[in-house]
Amino acid sequence: MEVIYGINPINILLRHKQPGLEKIIVASGKSGSSLKEIIKLASQKEISVEFQHRKYLDDLAGCPDHQGVVGLRPPFVYAHINDIITNRCTSFNFDLILILDSIMDPQNLGSIIRTAHCWGTNGVVIPTDRAASVTASAIKASAGSAEQIPIVRATNLAQSIDYLKEKGFWVFGADAHEGQNLRELDFNCHTVLVMGGEAKGIRPLVKKKCDFLLSIPMAGNFDSLNVGVATGIIQYEIFCQRRDTKNSQSRV
Repeated sequence: MEVIYGINPINILLRHKQPGLEKIIVASGKSGSSLKEIIKLASQKEISVEFQHRKYLDDLAGCPDHQGVVGLRPPFVYAHINDIITNRCTSFNFDLILILDSIMDPQNLGSIIRTAHCWGTNGVVIPTDRAASVTASAIKASAGSAEQIPIVRATNLAQSIDYLKEKGFWVFGADAHEGQNLRELDFNCHTVLVMGGEAKGIRPLVKKKCDFLLSIPMAGNFDSLNVGVATGIIQYEIFCQRRDTKNSQSRV
């Protein structure tokens, strides 16, 4: 069984038609409206709730950051890349798929998934090897967003990019030093956004697959932004361009 923890991730799972949770464990003495809502939803879905000492939850979660509630379920199920293609946000005319090349920190992965969900991204592709996977800590960092959008685990990112190009996508890679100004690019097209790992950025083979490289303009002299922050900024720019375009079309 897989452990999942945190108020938001478990609450979101319980609101699914098929939550997939086998059991919920709550820290003894824990209270609050959010927890009462979880217990109520669990009862409605006929999922057992067990009360245990907080140390028991610490051991299950592997950390104390569980907010007093832990769930047990089968392992996280990754999507197929076609699931992402068909999951376009209804607010826009174009797709946006996020590819993460070797993001190692599960906190970064979770925060990126959260912003992807907020800005209407179809879904996220991560590598099978040498990268963070969708663990309990990543799900917690995503505030449950990892349960809201499809996430693909690909054995070969370069091949995944080639497949998406065949489907009509243009590929934009983020590069702190070589890219065009983010604000000068047009994202009113089916878009793949590639973000590189924390240490070395996008790997050379994956970078060669990109049609465009982009950079975020900055006033300071610092070398680069945290990858989670940078991904959020770029996705927001894409979101704003597409929102403005759709609003202009609706007024015609």
